[in-house]
Amino acid sequence: MVETMLLVAFLTASLWVGPFWMLMLLQPYAERTKKWMNGPWFVLGPLIAYLVVLAMNMGALNDMMADRTLQGIVSGLANVLGTEEGAVLAWTHFVIGDIIVTRWIWKRSVETEINKTLVQVAILFGVMLMPVGLAIHFLTMQMNKENNTHS
Repeated sequence: MVETMLLVAFLTASLWVGPFWMLMLLQPYAERTKKWMNGPWFVLGPLIAYLVVLAMNMGALNDMMADRTLQGIVSGLANVLGTEEGAVLAWTHFVIGDIIVTRWIWKRSVETEINKTLVQVAILFGVMLMPVGLAIHFLTMQMNKENNTHS
């Protein structure tokens, strides 16, 4: 039962964001994309999956914090993440962070009318390697700002 719930949580988090990400990637300036990305729907599936797994493992969080030293907390965190529950919890956490940051990249890019190809590159990396997508976005925004001041 627990393994099935973990699998469902993992798949829900992973698959839920796909349509939202694809719209941002393939049609960043489309009205449909703006409509879909308005509101909390883009993050709802992974968030629910995260909260379910968290509720199933409240004891693990207590165990992690039992030794209130930095060494004890890091050791407890390693122990929690070394379990299937901890891995799914971490994965859903990553997915939530990636889609939120990617939505922010998309929204800022559309608001400032960044070149579509550059938006797509930042969004591609935003979900795959979020820190890289964020760096690309910052560089793109800076280039756009410089181009607008020289026009």
